[in-house]
Amino acid sequence: MARSRKPPRRAQTGHGKSGPSKWQKLAGAGGGDISRILDPSPRIDSDVSGQWYVQYIAAPSARKTYVCPGCGRTVAVGVAHYVVWRHDHLFGQERAIGERRHWHVKCWDIH
Repeated sequence: MARSRKPPRRAQTGHGKSGPSKWQKLAGAGGGDISRILDPSPRIDSDVSGQWYVQYIAAPSARKTYVCPGCGRTVAVGVAHYVVWRHDHLFGQERAIGERRHWHVKCWDIH
């Protein structure tokens, strides 16, 4: 019997290319930004004025302009930064999130 020059067919597993991959679904519509997978929850930092939630925002996810309270300069679109809010706000978590601020990474680290 003669050998075929065609490569052997692979078994169908039901995982065709019809939809996004598992990693694309986890990363969301951020264009492959996996920062939320790697650092999904904010850390807690402490200083003399209390405890703070600190959430890292990767550059591809930074889609708005903010004013950094540390230096008073602009946190531009496309610049990685931190979002910071009180951990122990007197009026609760919802109010704390409403009062969150966007800091340059270096400004928060030296404050």
